[in-house]
Amino acid sequence: MFEWINTLHFPALYVIIFVLTAIIYQSTFATRLSLRKNLLVYLFLAIGCFVITVMQVLRFPMVQALLITVVLIVVTKVRLTISKRNESKS
Repeated sequence: MFEWINTLHFPALYVIIFVLTAIIYQSTFATRLSLRKNLLVYLFLAIGCFVITVMQVLRFPMVQALLITVVLIVVTKVRLTISKRNESKS
């Protein structure tokens, strides 16, 4: 199902991994930071994404794990929103 991921070149894999990790960071861990601190966080995120991309090239299922994480976060956010909406109606 995900064989197409292994056919991508390193820069494309890096961009996909960076976008997925940025989504995960922004939706779960991000707080209000100054611009300088925010740039520093994303710099370290970019460095970590390089390591994750190398692991993906070595055939570890990193992109698949990140995709599953994003799906779980979306499901959790949707359920939380529905729960809050039902709670406010009661």
